[in-house]
Amino acid sequence: MESGLDSLSLCWRGMAGTGKRKILHEHLRQLAAVRGFPFSIKMKSLEPRGEGTSENASEEASATTDLGTQFTYEYSLVHMGYDVARMSMQDKHILRPVLSKLGQGSQVMAGKQGRASRLIVLYHAHLLSTESLLLIQACLEHNSGDLNVWMTSELPVPLRIRDWFVEIPVAVKPSPGPPVTWNMVFMRLIDKWQAAGPPVLADVKQVKGFVYEMLMRNLRWVEASHFLLDVILLHPRITAEQRLQAVAALAGCEATGGGYTIPSYRIPVLWESLFLELRTIFSGQTLDGARSARTQRPRKKGVGGGNAALESV
Repeated sequence: MESGLDSLSLCWRGMAGTGKRKILHEHLRQLAAVRGFPFSIKMKSLEPRGEGTSENASEEASATTDLGTQFTYEYSLVHMGYDVARMSMQDKHILRPVLSKLGQGSQVMAGKQGRASRLIVLYHAHLLSTESLLLIQACLEHNSGDLNVWMTSELPVPLRIRDWFVEIPVAVKPSPGPPVTWNMVFMRLIDKWQAAGPPVLADVKQVKGFVYEMLMRNLRWVEASHFLLDVILLHPRITAEQRLQAVAALAGCEATGGGYTIPSYRIPVLWESLFLELRTIFSGQTLDGARSARTQRPRKKGVGGGNAALESV
């Protein structure tokens, strides 16, 4: 690894399970060797500011959040790493104090190089909110040459910060076994709906329970929409008409790309509305045996999707 690679902000982009984190760690190990440091990753916690926190404490110890709970992050002599997927949609609150305390005095991290940039690592960066992207943009603008960001992402770097990053594609590798994935979960859900026949009132309770199971497992709206699209396009046992209707329902949903924010209280409503519509589509009929209004009427040309996911609520 060339010693100047840490002067770049990098994003390893690829689908889940392609080994992006492992590749990033290997580059961190090489960077530590260039700087003459031992490389080992430790886990630390961000603590809420309290009586035991000193204003003069070290950066990693004094970085605080507005949350009432601890947040665990990676630490080594060459980086600090944060997993956006574990931030429970509070990434802007966690990253604000972290980024505000970094960027100056990078010469202490230089080692044998004589000069080096500090590195912030963000895993699952495609889940960053709009506010967090603004924080990263401001940090990179104000600390040019002193701080860089390395990320892993399943989506391209958002336009707002793309000029600062070099994207490195990571190819899909064959898996040694069939792991349980969200694609498989959604495949089985569609199979269940097809076998269940016409929708009934009890489906509302089942859909609500399924949505909260996803929320408890910290599956994000952006990720779920992409998993659903893959399953709808690849499912071997749905008709062409059902596939077109399901894609149209998903296309009508808002904020399905990386770097967009939906208020947390609206996500269950969006999901429940979408899943109830998909339940109707894959059954082929509604309670009264007629097609739903949305699947019966084609969209007019020139009319945007808007807040289509909430139309049936």
